[in-house]
Amino acid sequence: MYAIRQGLRQILRHPTASLATFFTALVSFALLYFLGLLLWNLERVVETLERDLEVAAFLKPEANLEAILTEIQAWPEVGEVRLQTKEEALAQLVLDYPYLAEAKDLVENPLPDTLRLRLKDPEEVRKVAERLKNLPGVEEVEYGGELTERLVQVLSGSRLAMGVLVGLLLLNTFFSVMGAIRLSVESRKEALSIMLLVGATRRFIQGPFVVEGLLLTLGAGALALVLGGLLYRGLAQAVQGLLPFVPVLGPGDLLRTGLGVLLLAGVLGAGGAYMASRAYLKEV
Repeated sequence: MYAIRQGLRQILRHPTASLATFFTALVSFALLYFLGLLLWNLERVVETLERDLEVAAFLKPEANLEAILTEIQAWPEVGEVRLQTKEEALAQLVLDYPYLAEAKDLVENPLPDTLRLRLKDPEEVRKVAERLKNLPGVEEVEYGGELTERLVQVLSGSRLAMGVLVGLLLLNTFFSVMGAIRLSVESRKEALSIMLLVGATRRFIQGPFVVEGLLLTLGAGALALVLGGLLYRGLAQAVQGLLPFVPVLGPGDLLRTGLGVLLLAGVLGAGGAYMASRAYLKEV
């Protein structure tokens, strides 16, 4: 209780420095939380695209279907292969575009038989597509791998950019906490010297400063979770309104990420306060 009371008094004793540290930490943790959720959501989108990725091989009318199927099924990269006949393809087209229902009886079915492949490893899609093109009887090959590959590149670049940004923000927060605690230490130099003379332990002296750092960063972290969570939920609802098939993170995902941010906030607050007070105690 002594450490908590003293920590609160020290915050109130230097409101300007305390507020500067609080808002620095608030901006850092809000950005960390929001960007972390966006990055995780992007990873989930990429995983969904990779899971649903399908390679379509359009066959020529004279293609030897059994020979092609036998060869493809022997490929280790292929998890599943199924045939979509031209009649099935036309029926699906009419189902998607009902206004074609009358036209389909007036002309011969122009659609080809199609083999649709799902791969065990989506990263092999380009290699499998090239092999399909070289098979006799295959007229054309299509796959959605290009979009997935671009998203993976965006994801990799985003991870790097976020890592650099978050690192700078967290360093800024850490040194801001150290500065605020150092100011508290300077204002209590005489009292701390007396406490040391009468036999107070270093841990007892450092306790209020560690509590001060924790209160500043955990308070900022808690508010950052509210602001970052509201911002993410608003953005997620807007995206799902336009693209309902895009997956978004659920409340459990937000909670787990938030707990991670709070843990980091506690480590930064306690660590910065400990280092600042420890430096003073070394000097004396």
